[in-house]
Amino acid sequence: MNTILVPVDFSEETPEVIECAAMVARRNRSELVLMHVSPGARETSLGGCTSEEEDAAVANLERLERYLRDEGLQVSTAIRTGEPAREIVEFGGSIKADCIIMGRHDHAASTTAAKSPITSYVEQQAPCTVVAVP
Repeated sequence: MNTILVPVDFSEETPEVIECAAMVARRNRSELVLMHVSPGARETSLGGCTSEEEDAAVANLERLERYLRDEGLQVSTAIRTGEPAREIVEFGGSIKADCIIMGRHDHAASTTAAKSPITSYVEQQAPCTVVAVP
Protein backbone atom coordinates (compact mmCIF):
# COMPACT_ATOMS: atom_id res chain seq x y z
CA MET A 1 0.00 0.00 0.00
CA ASN A 2 1.69 3.19 -1.18
CA THR A 3 -0.84 6.01 -0.86
CA ILE A 4 -3.62 6.56 1.66
CA LEU A 5 -6.11 9.37 1.05
CA VAL A 6 -7.56 10.90 4.20
CA PRO A 7 -10.45 13.31 3.59
CA VAL A 8 -10.92 15.54 6.65
CA ASP A 9 -13.76 17.87 7.55
CA PHE A 10 -12.35 19.01 10.92
CA SER A 11 -15.32 17.55 12.79
CA GLU A 12 -15.03 15.98 16.23
CA GLU A 13 -14.14 12.61 14.70
CA THR A 14 -11.17 14.00 12.72
CA PRO A 15 -8.58 13.12 15.42
CA GLU A 16 -9.76 9.49 15.44
CA VAL A 17 -9.60 9.34 11.62
CA ILE A 18 -6.08 10.83 11.65
CA GLU A 19 -4.86 8.35 14.28
CA CYS A 20 -6.30 5.39 12.37
CA ALA A 21 -4.71 6.60 9.13
CA ALA A 22 -1.37 7.19 10.87
CA MET A 23 -1.42 3.66 12.30
CA VAL A 24 -2.11 2.11 8.88
CA ALA A 25 0.53 4.32 7.23
CA ARG A 26 3.17 3.33 9.80
CA ARG A 27 2.46 -0.38 9.35
CA ASN A 28 2.58 -0.18 5.57
CA ARG A 29 5.17 2.59 5.15
CA SER A 30 2.57 4.51 3.15
CA GLU A 31 2.27 8.16 2.24
CA LEU A 32 -0.72 9.99 3.69
CA VAL A 33 -2.52 12.56 1.58
CA LEU A 34 -4.76 14.77 3.71
CA MET A 35 -7.60 16.31 1.72
CA HIS A 36 -10.27 18.88 2.50
CA VAL A 37 -13.12 19.76 0.17
CA SER A 38 -14.44 23.32 0.23
CA PRO A 39 -17.76 24.15 -1.41
CA GLY A 40 -17.64 25.72 -4.86
CA ALA A 41 -18.66 29.28 -5.71
CA ARG A 42 -22.32 28.32 -6.07
CA GLU A 43 -22.44 26.77 -2.61
CA THR A 44 -20.54 29.71 -1.14
CA SER A 45 -23.23 32.15 -2.25
CA LEU A 46 -25.80 29.92 -0.54
CA GLY A 47 -24.01 29.94 2.80
CA GLY A 48 -21.07 27.55 2.26
CA CYS A 49 -17.43 28.21 3.06
CA THR A 50 -16.32 31.80 3.36
CA SER A 51 -12.81 33.04 2.79
CA GLU A 52 -12.26 32.87 6.57
CA GLU A 53 -13.40 29.24 6.59
CA GLU A 54 -11.08 28.43 3.69
CA ASP A 55 -8.19 30.10 5.53
CA ALA A 56 -9.05 28.07 8.64
CA ALA A 57 -9.10 24.87 6.55
CA VAL A 58 -5.63 25.62 5.18
CA ALA A 59 -4.32 26.34 8.68
CA ASN A 60 -5.88 23.16 10.07
CA LEU A 61 -4.44 21.02 7.26
CA GLU A 62 -1.01 22.54 7.84
CA ARG A 63 -1.29 21.79 11.58
CA LEU A 64 -2.25 18.16 10.88
CA GLU A 65 0.56 17.84 8.33
CA ARG A 66 3.15 19.12 10.86
CA TYR A 67 1.85 16.76 13.53
CA LEU A 68 2.08 13.72 11.23
CA ARG A 69 5.52 14.72 9.93
CA ASP A 70 6.70 15.04 13.54
CA GLU A 71 5.45 11.47 13.99
CA GLY A 72 7.82 10.42 11.19
CA LEU A 73 5.21 9.99 8.47
CA GLN A 74 5.34 11.08 4.86
CA VAL A 75 2.38 13.40 4.29
CA SER A 76 1.06 15.92 1.80
CA THR A 77 -2.11 17.98 1.64
CA ALA A 78 -4.68 19.04 -0.92
CA ILE A 79 -7.72 21.28 -0.95
CA ARG A 80 -10.36 20.71 -3.58
CA THR A 81 -13.48 22.68 -4.38
CA GLY A 82 -16.82 21.13 -5.21
CA GLU A 83 -19.18 18.42 -4.03
CA PRO A 84 -17.29 16.44 -1.37
CA ALA A 85 -18.24 12.86 -2.32
CA ARG A 86 -17.40 13.30 -6.00
CA GLU A 87 -14.21 15.22 -5.27
CA ILE A 88 -12.98 12.52 -2.88
CA VAL A 89 -13.55 9.75 -5.42
CA GLU A 90 -12.08 11.77 -8.31
CA PHE A 91 -9.02 12.90 -6.37
CA GLY A 92 -8.45 9.41 -4.97
CA GLY A 93 -8.40 8.08 -8.52
CA SER A 94 -6.10 10.83 -9.76
CA ILE A 95 -3.46 10.09 -7.10
CA LYS A 96 -3.98 6.32 -7.45
CA ALA A 97 -4.85 5.97 -3.76
CA ASP A 98 -4.65 2.41 -2.51
CA CYS A 99 -7.00 3.18 0.37
CA ILE A 100 -9.28 5.96 1.58
CA ILE A 101 -9.69 6.36 5.33
CA MET A 102 -12.50 8.71 6.31
CA GLY A 103 -15.11 9.47 8.93
CA ARG A 104 -18.33 7.51 8.93
CA HIS A 105 -20.89 9.76 10.61
CA ASP A 106 -23.43 12.16 9.19
CA HIS A 107 -23.03 15.26 11.31
CA ALA A 108 -26.31 16.69 10.04
CA ALA A 109 -28.31 13.65 11.18
CA SER A 110 -30.13 13.66 14.48
CA THR A 111 -28.39 10.45 15.52
CA THR A 112 -24.62 10.05 15.48
CA ALA A 113 -24.95 6.45 14.32
CA ALA A 114 -26.13 7.48 10.86
CA LYS A 115 -23.72 6.80 8.02
CA SER A 116 -22.89 9.88 6.02
CA PRO A 117 -24.21 9.97 2.44
CA ILE A 118 -20.72 11.14 1.48
CA THR A 119 -19.15 8.04 3.04
CA SER A 120 -21.75 5.79 1.41
CA TYR A 121 -21.08 7.32 -2.01
CA VAL A 122 -17.31 6.98 -1.63
CA GLU A 123 -17.64 3.35 -0.50
CA GLN A 124 -19.70 2.59 -3.60
CA GLN A 125 -17.73 4.57 -6.18
CA ALA A 126 -14.08 4.54 -5.12
CA PRO A 127 -11.81 2.19 -7.09
CA CYS A 128 -9.93 1.27 -3.90
CA THR A 129 -10.55 0.06 -0.36
CA VAL A 130 -12.50 2.51 1.82
CA VAL A 131 -12.22 2.38 5.60
CA ALA A 132 -14.97 4.25 7.45
CA VAL A 133 -13.83 5.15 10.96
CA PRO A 134 -16.62 5.12 13.55
